[in-house]
Amino acid sequence: MSNLTLIETHNVYPDCVFLELEIQTKDEQILDLYLTMKFNEQWTDLCGGRVKFGLKGGELKLTLSNCIFSQNYLIVHDDFQIDVSPDHLSYYFTGKEITVLKSSLNKVKLGTLNLTNNPCSLTATFKPSLVNISLTDAEGLWKHDITPNKHGILDRKIALFLLENRFQPYLSYSKIGSENVTSNENIPEQNNENKVQEVITKICTATTNNLLELADLAGLNPCQDFAGANFLATNLSGLDLSGTNLEYINLRGAVLTDTDLSDSNLSHAKLSGADLSGAFLENSNLSYADFHCASLALVNLIGANLTGAILTETNLINTNFSSANLENAIFANNPGISDSLKASLLARGAQIK
Repeated sequence: MSNLTLIETHNVYPDCVFLELEIQTKDEQILDLYLTMKFNEQWTDLCGGRVKFGLKGGELKLTLSNCIFSQNYLIVHDDFQIDVSPDHLSYYFTGKEITVLKSSLNKVKLGTLNLTNNPCSLTATFKPSLVNISLTDAEGLWKHDITPNKHGILDRKIALFLLENRFQPYLSYSKIGSENVTSNENIPEQNNENKVQEVITKICTATTNNLLELADLAGLNPCQDFAGANFLATNLSGLDLSGTNLEYINLRGAVLTDTDLSDSNLSHAKLSGADLSGAFLENSNLSYADFHCASLALVNLIGANLTGAILTETNLINTNFSSANLENAIFANNPGISDSLKASLLARGAQIK
């Protein structure tokens, strides 16, 4: 029963993600499963130009037939974290920094297969979500002097296009099984480029620079499509973004004065150098967000979750931390911190360097 072979492997963008499975027989019914994965950036043609993209993470999912899989729950890597879901036989890759993955796993043991009947097979698929996709360069699609707001919206629209049209149903696929197992996978098609070109033209010629108005022109839903976006140096001043999912967003150097971010998810957001003076952040999730050298002056953080957030050299003049979760939040060299506030922060689990 242990005569399993590689049925098929398909890597849609092999420079970006390369997946390979290998099995080693222990006895007639028990086999060890090993994984090799390589990550990097890759160019792809689009609308007469091209874009370079990479991933900040993704999900490796296993599907079994007539076999039982015992997982390896602890896989350690310097560049990314791997979380194991035993219920769904999934491995979630997350970069430890908000940068694209440029690293590899080489023949790491995923676990052990116990074959129970014939025919038996195991299928592995890897795919990202929108939050995982990062565009790192573009050529021949728009002028380089467009505003950061327009650039950020186009970046997100193209990432969504890649996810829906070129990364489905997977980016990488591999199947091993008995000799009588066949593959019926179809290679994803590339289409709908004309719709992307229409959006590029709309955004580049738009008279508005309002981020929400540009998002509407591009057909983006701010409540869900801004997660993981690259909004470097954008201007979101005074916008209503309450209740939106902005996890892993890059807002370095952005202007967010008087912006309503209450009840929003900014977990792992990059906000270094951003101006959030007067912003509304009540009950927002700011866990592990980076506010280095940002301004939170006059900001109300009542009920906010700042677990693990970095607030080094952050302007905290007249900042209200009432009822905020400050466990392992890191403070250092902060304008606006009095001795009494320091004592309160330390008592609530914060670290002050």
